[in-house]
Amino acid sequence: MPAFPNNTQRHAIFGRTGSGKTVAGLWALQRRNYDKSPWIIIDFKGDATIAQIPGLEEISVKSKPPKKPGLYVVRPLPGVDDDALDIMLWKIWENGKTGVFVDEGYMIPRLNKAYMSLLTQGRSKRIPIITLSQRPAWISPWILSESEFIQVFRLTTKADHERVAQFMPGADVNTLNEYHSWYYNILKSELILLAPVPRENEILDRFDAKRVRRVWI
Repeated sequence: MPAFPNNTQRHAIFGRTGSGKTVAGLWALQRRNYDKSPWIIIDFKGDATIAQIPGLEEISVKSKPPKKPGLYVVRPLPGVDDDALDIMLWKIWENGKTGVFVDEGYMIPRLNKAYMSLLTQGRSKRIPIITLSQRPAWISPWILSESEFIQVFRLTTKADHERVAQFMPGADVNTLNEYHSWYYNILKSELILLAPVPRENEILDRFDAKRVRRVWI
């Protein structure tokens, strides 16, 4: 098994639509410490699999980021909730000890200072990040430069291939079979070819087994 990110590190996952990127992102998320710290999923596209996560709590983009352990989802409308999302990201930065999962990364502006601050200072503030994106050529350069782990599925354009090649030497995306990915541990300069991750229903079962169950009085 490869080494997996710890609860301060950043993990970037890229792949075209249908490549297996989102399922792999959730497989990575279910390994994280959301039973001990809050993790906030920023879901721009209303993903159907994300919506099925057991115990997931929806919060408003205008609300204060939660401090209790658990999995939370916020579904901002691009172009409508940009300012509110920016405020939320700064509050996460202030709070620290909060995980962030972003699906889809290019929906956050490349030069967004709040997200740049999470990426560059998140390790010391214990803010681990998982960022998913279809288009590595379009995202903020900080996502690639600050991630300790990069995972790549099939891509579509030459520009995306070239962008990945800058950070993952030796990874030939053109040779990938369906749902396979290159997994690069930057700290160890270790490149591994990964087989498909478990199926959606198995991942959802793992979320259910680990989820934080509230006791209401």
